Amino acid sequence: LLLRGALCLMLKIKSCALLSATLLFILLVTACGGNTTSNQNAASTAASANSAQNEQSVSSGTTNTVDTDVTRNFTDSKGRQVEIPVNPQKIIYVGSDPGDLLALGVKPVGASLSVIASQVAYADLLEGIDDIGYPYSPEKVLSHNPDLIIFNDWDEAGLKSLADIAPTVVIGETGTYARLRQIAEVLGKEDIAEQKIKAYETEAAIVKSQLKLDTQRDKTATVFLQLGKTLYVMGHQGISVSLYDMLGFTPNPKVQQLIDQGELFSEISEEVLPSFAGEHLFILGDETGETVSALDELQSSPIWKSVPAVKNGNTYSADSKWNFDDIITRTRLLEELPKLMAK
Repeated sequence: LLLRGALCLMLKIKSCALLSATLLFILLVTACGGNTTSNQNAASTAASANSAQNEQSVSSGTTNTVDTDVTRNFTDSKGRQVEIPVNPQKIIYVGSDPGDLLALGVKPVGASLSVIASQVAYADLLEGIDDIGYPYSPEKVLSHNPDLIIFNDWDEAGLKSLADIAPTVVIGETGTYARLRQIAEVLGKEDIAEQKIKAYETEAAIVKSQLKLDTQRDKTATVFLQLGKTLYVMGHQGISVSLYDMLGFTPNPKVQQLIDQGELFSEISEEVLPSFAGEHLFILGDETGETVSALDELQSSPIWKSVPAVKNGNTYSADSKWNFDDIITRTRLLEELPKLMAK
């Protein structure tokens, strides 16, 4: 969910105890010309304004007083016909990207926050949302008497029990825009989704111009994620979505193979790292002692120092909270990129 749901939930990983912890990782992983100063100020102002707009709309929650008994039929990504309320008031979100929902100005009464609450770039927007756990607790879900459940998890084992509680819509789209648009369709907020996408693309163009990146087809980039002692290489997921789709970098050939195989990420050893490395390297990690120690060891190793991108100074370190690809994270990342990639 957060990397395969983020890794059972965290690396937008395998046995449910280990999967829970690993997934928790993947949520990070289950489960992406002109005057520089002027452009930077413009980008910062635009991003701040959009962020404020997001937060203002989110704080309003779902205060609609329209009759909630009116329903309509919706065909979800599984081809299921679900009768859903036209104006849902109490939404439960099961998945690793609640940022998609929050971006539409809707605050769910409950969501799967266990794995992501402290590891996303919008923790400030999660106040007031009850954590239903991951795996979710049926009792907690039921306690909210929801009128709609939005399900965006890779593990569908509990789907039937959720559907017994309230109308449950499965979101199967991947990629920022497609996922946001499908959720917006469920909620009848397609116009807001398009506004958010347009605003993001406007800000992204400013930042891309500011960075003055000459990202031709041969300019490759790779994202590595260190979580504890485990090293991952990212496919088309998390921050790599912004690198490939927005900044114009392309994947290293071996990373492209992962993407072609539908792999969102892959655990690798330090020895094979050079074969996945692009001309630009983004290395992400959290602040736990084990991760910090592992990163220090990796970046001090002869293997790391032998990689051309490292020799050329094209490496960028960032917090794993940026390894999500919801529209809120991607918008806030626009403010971070100029600092992250500053030489």
